[in-house]
Amino acid sequence: MTLSDQQKLVVNAEGNFLLLACPGSGKTRSAAARAANLIRASGPKVAVCSYTNVGANRIRSVLETEIRMVLPNQHFCGTIHKFLLRYVVGPFAHLLGAQRGPHILEGATWPQVRVHGDNAQRIGIDCFRRSADGGLIVTNQPRTVRGTSDSIVASVGDDVLKHKGAIFRRSGFLTADDAMWVALRVLREHPEIAVAAAARFDEILLDEAQDTSELQLACLDALHATQNLSSLVLVGDVEQSIYSFQGASAARCQALARDRGLSTLNLTENHRSSQNLCDIAVNFCNRAHPDKAVGANADCTISPEVVLYPAANPALAMDIYRERLAEHGIATADAVVLARNWTVVEELNGQRTLFGPTDRQYIVGKLAAHLAAGTLTAHDVRTAQRLLAYCAWDDTTIASFDEERRRELRDAAYSLLKLLPPLEGDLRSWLVTARSAVQDVAVTLTAQVKHTAGRAITAAPTYANYQALDVFSPSCDDLQARTVHSFKGEDSDAVMVVIRRPYANDPTSQMELWEAAVAGTDVDPAQEEERRVLFVALTRAKRYCLVALPNNQRGRAVLEACDALGFQPVRTN
Repeated sequence: MTLSDQQKLVVNAEGNFLLLACPGSGKTRSAAARAANLIRASGPKVAVCSYTNVGANRIRSVLETEIRMVLPNQHFCGTIHKFLLRYVVGPFAHLLGAQRGPHILEGATWPQVRVHGDNAQRIGIDCFRRSADGGLIVTNQPRTVRGTSDSIVASVGDDVLKHKGAIFRRSGFLTADDAMWVALRVLREHPEIAVAAAARFDEILLDEAQDTSELQLACLDALHATQNLSSLVLVGDVEQSIYSFQGASAARCQALARDRGLSTLNLTENHRSSQNLCDIAVNFCNRAHPDKAVGANADCTISPEVVLYPAANPALAMDIYRERLAEHGIATADAVVLARNWTVVEELNGQRTLFGPTDRQYIVGKLAAHLAAGTLTAHDVRTAQRLLAYCAWDDTTIASFDEERRRELRDAAYSLLKLLPPLEGDLRSWLVTARSAVQDVAVTLTAQVKHTAGRAITAAPTYANYQALDVFSPSCDDLQARTVHSFKGEDSDAVMVVIRRPYANDPTSQMELWEAAVAGTDVDPAQEEERRVLFVALTRAKRYCLVALPNNQRGRAVLEACDALGFQPVRTN
């Protein structure tokens, strides 16, 4: 595998450093090459971690396909979450009082508590996570619950902790976030375990460090503080930290490096994008100078462009984009459209989703869609089991069931999958037929179902205006929009970034960022993460980037001033 001189410095550097890597710098290849270099030395044991499964799989792929190395068993490659589960939570959760497990429950129905004593304002205890100092933070506030995160915690925090603690001690059930809190507690309250866990490896290398949760970073802090870990290497880019809603903290990442005495290395060469794109992206980060383009696209002369779309109809931006791609000779298969949130993505893709991902209408519809497409997975089977368990017993904590009940539920799930109707006809008629199938199967589990399928899966008269196939399995266009978060870690020859028309109650409006950029003013500190989201979006492009702004007074003002940022305005009829 060929590496640049900068990348070779990463491979050969002494441990204990923070690698700050610009977009397209090849940081993952450098990290994988470093791990391989250490393993070939036949001494150090290495744990190679990443924040996401995608990131961990990418490192593993580089090791296996480019370096031709399969990690021996004494090493680790996976997510930091899996690392802490395997070496801390799994073996030692019982020390904190868990009588069973531990079990990580995903998609389960957790108990709810009343906020402000109001029965109409209820929130699940899984909508909270712990901070590194032990405080509670609201992660998913229902629309029916009013107030700030602090006021909600003040109202129900004690109840939430009481419920979480009782469930953990009795059954060992944890949310994914709570598992990381358990890991941190074990390491802090049982220093001998921290010493032993740190001694397992000579180096822990963490990719995507800027996206890692503060709890996970605190766990690494505890491990490194034992002095039994020879070296800690953090790899990332604080300018790409966009997961604060999951507990990520760019400041905490930098503080860990500072507190543990890590030196700093930099990768400033961009092997992905053209210099034109590097020059415009610097306007949306805190770096003083643009990254240096050195890859195959470095000298691409296509200028970044900005265009206006009809403010009330973002979907028309797709047609403008196709015209610009044709003008530049770029195939739509090599292009992507990015937006800040799912509302805009759905508009751009020509669909408006009627249901949220946890609505039971959506759940049963996607089961049918996956069946039809031949893409059914084990996760889908578990989803079918939870749906039936909810209807039959009002209990989705499947892991707590005895073996006989789990077997009955598995058989029932397969029966349901066979009975689901094909996605044909109008949506209301389809849902009526589908819920009959759910009811028929649920009554085989218990004669007295807790929730009839008719109540669990509603079929409003207005649904007759939609086709079931269009809602649950919309036809794919050659050009699809995605959220910035879902595309992070990927790239494309061409990227269109669609900026949503501002709304008074829109917490993710990005028009203010563009107005600040063209005016040369500082970004409001509260908007720092929004700026980073925009930076991530712009830096996914290899050769060409188009920014689409709403055609209103504010959008037109920004377009007229964007040439100062290096964008060429596109005039449309």
